Amino acid sequence: MAVTLVFGLFFAIAPMNKTYALSYDNTNPYSTGCVNKSPITYETEYIYKNGVKIGYVQLKGSAYCHTAWGYLKFYSAAPYDYYANVWVDSFNGTTKRAFTSCASSGGNGWIMKGQTSCYTAQLWNLDPYNALAKAGIYSSSGALIISANTGRY
Repeated sequence: MAVTLVFGLFFAIAPMNKTYALSYDNTNPYSTGCVNKSPITYETEYIYKNGVKIGYVQLKGSAYCHTAWGYLKFYSAAPYDYYANVWVDSFNGTTKRAFTSCASSGGNGWIMKGQTSCYTAQLWNLDPYNALAKAGIYSSSGALIISANTGRY
C-alpha cells in the first residue's frame, strides 16, 4: 500500500512540474526576474553590413529559470521603423516545439526608428529542449537584407 501511494504521488507530481516549467514559455525575462537569476549568454553572433560590424544577436538564458531568449543590439540607432527583429526557435530533438520574437507577447517589440535593441519572450530550455536565436534586418520596404543565427543550445 505504501509503495502504491509513493508511486502514485510521484506520477501525480511529475506532470505538474513539467506544466510549471513550460509556464515560463512566452513570458518576459525581465518581469519574471529570470534575466538576473544565473544569467547565461550561450552565444553571440556579430552582424556585418558591407564588411562593417553593426551589431550582434545573442541567445541568452537563465540557468536558474531554465529559459532562453533572444537579444539583438545595434551600435547605431535604427534609421526607420520595423528595422529589425529577433526570433527564438525552441526544439525538442529535431522537432520545432515553439517560437517567439521581440514582437511577440513577452518581448519588447520590433526595433523601430531611433532604437538600438530588442529582446524576445523566454522559452523553457532544459534538456530535452534547446533553442537558437535568428536575427533579421529589413529594408524600408520590408525585404530581408541581412540575417544572422546563433547555434542551438
